[in-house]
Amino acid sequence: MLRHRSPARTFLSAATLAVVLAAGGSLAGCSAASGDAPTTSPTASTSDAAVVAPAHADGYGLPAGDGSARIELWTDLSCPYCRQLELATGDLIADAVAAGTATLVIHPLNFVSTKHGDDTDWSTRAASALAAVSDAGENDRLPAFYALLQEHQTLADGTSHPTDDDIVALAQQAGVTSDISDAVASRRFGPWVSASNQHWLGATIDGTSQVVSGVPILVVNGTVIDLSTDGLTGRLQAAIDAAQN
Repeated sequence: MLRHRSPARTFLSAATLAVVLAAGGSLAGCSAASGDAPTTSPTASTSDAAVVAPAHADGYGLPAGDGSARIELWTDLSCPYCRQLELATGDLIADAVAAGTATLVIHPLNFVSTKHGDDTDWSTRAASALAAVSDAGENDRLPAFYALLQEHQTLADGTSHPTDDDIVALAQQAGVTSDISDAVASRRFGPWVSASNQHWLGATIDGTSQVVSGVPILVVNGTVIDLSTDGLTGRLQAAIDAAQN
């Protein structure tokens, strides 16, 4: 059963912070360490023949918007810390994309489901659905759809993950008008998501010294954003503003 979305999202509550913050007030992350470097998901092969890229992808990224601030997000839709980052910054980013001042590029990874023992492979299923929306040419719907997928990482019981029908319903809630049900059911872009995971893990992000060893990572025009929660939205807004000059 899907939860209803709150009318407005707020910054992390004190109770949530106690759970998700690492020492020093930094947003924690999901690491791909301990032998979990590039692997294929249980539902997807990454052979060249199997990989079909979304029609409107940007390499191993899903872009939305055309603003001068290029906001790149490395994320896994099963990572609870990626969810918390979305709760903290998602509205700011979505507003900047809608205003034409920013471009959001989502780089999906899918190692967290395997680490969590999730046999439904939510990481891949959710990211494949994002890719299906991009393939349909509705990239402007990606920020809203991504936010809903993160909000519904787990269902109301706190353990199970949304079904394929739930994913389609969330896409419709995000304003997607294309029928992505077949792509969701077949995991059409699952191999591409796994290829993205393999491409990024261990790679250094262009223009930075940041190595992708976990998620989330947020970069604006080559500047890696410090994810310490104190002043996070201010730092992100400043980076977006600087890109307008």
